[in-house]
Amino acid sequence: MTVLTQVKHVLSKLPGYRSFSVLIILIGMVLAFWAITPGHLFLSPAVIDIFLEMSPMLAIVTVAMGLLLISGEFDLSVGSTLALTASVTAILYTTYGVDPALAILAGLGFGGFLGFINGIIVTKLGISSLIATLGTMWAFRGVALIITGGYEVPYYPAETSPIFFDFFSGKIGAIYIQFIWLIVVAILLWILLEHTKFGNWIFATGSNKQSARMMGINTDRVKIICFIIVGVLSAFAGIIQATRIHISAPWTAQTWNLEAIAGAVVGGVSLWGGVGSIIGAILGALCIRVLSVGLTMLGLSPYHFMISVGILLILAVTFNIIVRRRVLRR
Repeated sequence: MTVLTQVKHVLSKLPGYRSFSVLIILIGMVLAFWAITPGHLFLSPAVIDIFLEMSPMLAIVTVAMGLLLISGEFDLSVGSTLALTASVTAILYTTYGVDPALAILAGLGFGGFLGFINGIIVTKLGISSLIATLGTMWAFRGVALIITGGYEVPYYPAETSPIFFDFFSGKIGAIYIQFIWLIVVAILLWILLEHTKFGNWIFATGSNKQSARMMGINTDRVKIICFIIVGVLSAFAGIIQATRIHISAPWTAQTWNLEAIAGAVVGGVSLWGGVGSIIGAILGALCIRVLSVGLTMLGLSPYHFMISVGILLILAVTFNIIVRRRVLRR
């Protein structure tokens, strides 16, 4: 088989991949906003710079949410986890003078602990993840508001350790560090999901939990670990966000739970578990951010963005249902 034949063979298969379809949607959204924004400024260097700076944090949370969705669960508390862990990190550093490295490790560990709590409630108490994480969403947010008094907490690790700002929110040439972190996280989760035994366990658990148990898979442990990963990566995104804007706000990321779920579902991750990919989740998250930036450039309020995300989520879930029904009929 010649190289040209191989290329044609690969290209002929691309439309069958959901991630490729999402990529086409993403490109279509970019071109549409470029065409309708005043002065065609959507693809201007300044807007692209803002997009690359803002997008990675939500995308990191979305790929973690995608992993959890594939296992058959979801987490409505990611925004509250992000706000609480970022607040804890900022308070440890600003108020108590804890070394920034230790404060960051404490924040990440606390995020993992919050994820562990969610996992235990869901798997050991048998409460659905919808109800469990809805409860912890309010609880974690309340704790964040209490420990901060409802105020923003300054966070300037660059004052004593400039390396931490460069490490979490600096730039290498024209590329933001947080975008590089997104790529690193995506590669690690892609390897975990696609090239490890644990990744097979995640797909098996999400596809059919009873069958997975019959194969000897500890499905509770799989789900708890996925919840922990979501907690750690939500904390990581929160620390990057706080480092970037120099404050931690207890009310931040209030809609990120639905934005992350919408991004993952738009990216081809099934709400019923067992189906999805890391690259699809990233592309879905980028679609959400393109929508946000595009509507802002059109002069529309954040409320229009909320409406758009809601409609997009309904359409994506509807598509999920149609695909699922066709699969079940076979």
